Amino acid sequence: MKKIFAILAAFLSWGGVMVLAQDWGGRYNVEWKDGDETYASGSLFLVPVAPEQAEFLLVATNKAGASIVYDSEAGPVSLLDGKFVWRFPNPEFDYTLTIELYPESENGLPLENTIKLSEQLGSGAPPYPVDLSPDGYYKRDLNYFVAPGGYMYRKDGDGCYLAQGGIYSGSVILPESLIGPFGKVFTVKGIDSDALAYSRHVTQVSIANAEQRVAPGALSYTEVPYDWDRISKPFFAYPGKARDCFVIPYYDGFVCPENTSPWVIFKQNVAPAQLSKNTIGDNNALAGRVDQAFDRTMGVYYTLQIPKEEINKMFRGYTAMEIEALVSDADFVAFHTFPAFGRWKFPEKVQNAPKAIVNKVAKKYGREVMYSRRAAWLRDGSGELDIVEFTHKDHQAMVVFAWVSAGELAATCKLSTEIESEFEDCDVWNVDDDGTFGIPDVVTIALDPDGRPIIFLAKNAPESITCFALRQVGDKLVIEDYDQWYRYVDIQ
Repeated sequence: MKKIFAILAAFLSWGGVMVLAQDWGGRYNVEWKDGDETYASGSLFLVPVAPEQAEFLLVATNKAGASIVYDSEAGPVSLLDGKFVWRFPNPEFDYTLTIELYPESENGLPLENTIKLSEQLGSGAPPYPVDLSPDGYYKRDLNYFVAPGGYMYRKDGDGCYLAQGGIYSGSVILPESLIGPFGKVFTVKGIDSDALAYSRHVTQVSIANAEQRVAPGALSYTEVPYDWDRISKPFFAYPGKARDCFVIPYYDGFVCPENTSPWVIFKQNVAPAQLSKNTIGDNNALAGRVDQAFDRTMGVYYTLQIPKEEINKMFRGYTAMEIEALVSDADFVAFHTFPAFGRWKFPEKVQNAPKAIVNKVAKKYGREVMYSRRAAWLRDGSGELDIVEFTHKDHQAMVVFAWVSAGELAATCKLSTEIESEFEDCDVWNVDDDGTFGIPDVVTIALDPDGRPIIFLAKNAPESITCFALRQVGDKLVIEDYDQWYRYVDIQ
C-alpha cells in the first residue's frame, strides 16, 4: 500500500474528530461454497484517501492454501459512477478488477453493507494461474473500521487492534486511544499478528504504552531490523497443576526478566500472561523444579490471561508434570512465528529419520550410524529435526542434530562425550543420564523473519532438566545454553 495521503479536504467532522467523508471504508469478506463446504474465501480492504479515491488490498485463498493478492501499490483507484476500476499494472496482462460500491439484488433492491467485485480478462492468461476467481458479493465485516490516516482497526469490546488492510509504510505509530464510528472512544490494545503482512515497507513500529501487545509474528513481514544478539530472549518455565500459572525457576546467574506484556509459549500456542508473584530471596523457596510444591519454587510467576477452556485446549493431552514452556516478552514474540508441529515424546513409538538424511549425516561426519530418530516435524510446510547417534569410537560417543528443509540437510550440530568402557554398547543419547544427553522434548519451534528455526528443547533426566536451544546460522545449528534445573522428587 502507498504512503498516507495528506489530503485534508477528504475529512469531515464526526464525533468531534476529523474523519473521512466516505462511509464505505473497511473490510469485506466472501466465501465460495460447494454445498455446505467452503472451498475458497476472500477479503477486500478499502481505505479512502480522497473524496473519490481509495487504496485497496484483495486477498483470495483457495482450500489448498494458494492465494492471489492484488493491491493498489502503484497508486489509488478512482471512483466513477459508483465503481472503482483497477487494471493490472503490467501491460502484458489485460486484466481488470471492478469494485462496485452500491450493488443491487436481482430484484433491483440495494444491498446493504455489500460490495460487488468482478474481474475481466481481455486476452491471454490471468496474472496468477490460481484456480480461484475473486468474483462475488463481499459482505462488510462490521468489526473493522478505518481511522483517519488510513489505519485499519479490529474492534474487541471497548478496545481495538491495528489490523490488516490499512495503509502502513515507514514508521507506524500506535495511539493510546482513538475515536471510531459514531464517536465511540476505543482503547488501542495492540497489533494483530497479520496486520503488517502486506506492508513490507514498514521500518519502525512504536507503541504508546507497555500494555499494548504486539502479537506473534507481527514484525516478521516488515523491514523493522531484526538482530538476534539484541532482542530479548525467552525464559524456560513450568506450570502448576492447573496449568494456568507458570514459574521461571531461579538459577545461578539468573537475571530477573522485565516482561511488561509477557507471553507463554508452548508448541505452536502463544497466550498472553501477567506477572503475578516473585519469590526470589524467599528463604522458604526451593531452587529448581518443584512439582509437588509448585508455590515453593524460587522464581518469577506468570498467570495466563485466557479463559479456562482455552487453557485446556492449549495443553490438551498434557499434564503439568509433562510440560516445559517459554515465557517471553513482546520483543521476541513479535519477530517470530510459531508453526504447528508434531514431536516425539515418551512413551510414543519412535520413528527413524529419513534414510537419505541419515546417509548424508554419516557421510558428512565420517562415522558409522548406531541409530536415528525423528524428534519434531512441521505439520505445514517443510522442516523437521532429526537426531543421529554414531557407533562409539575410541571411547567417544557422538550425536548430531540435523534440521531438514525441503528434504535436504539444511543445518547440523554435533555433541560428543568421552565414555567409560563398560558403556561402550549403550545408546548414550537414548538413556537418562545427567541431563546433557538423551532425546529431548521439543518445547517450541520459532521461525525468524527469514524462516530460519530456533528450536527450544528440554532434556528430562531423573534428577534434572537441561534447557537449551538450537539456532540455525548458515549451515550450522548453534547451541544456545539456557539453565539446568534440579528436580525435586521428595518434598519434606
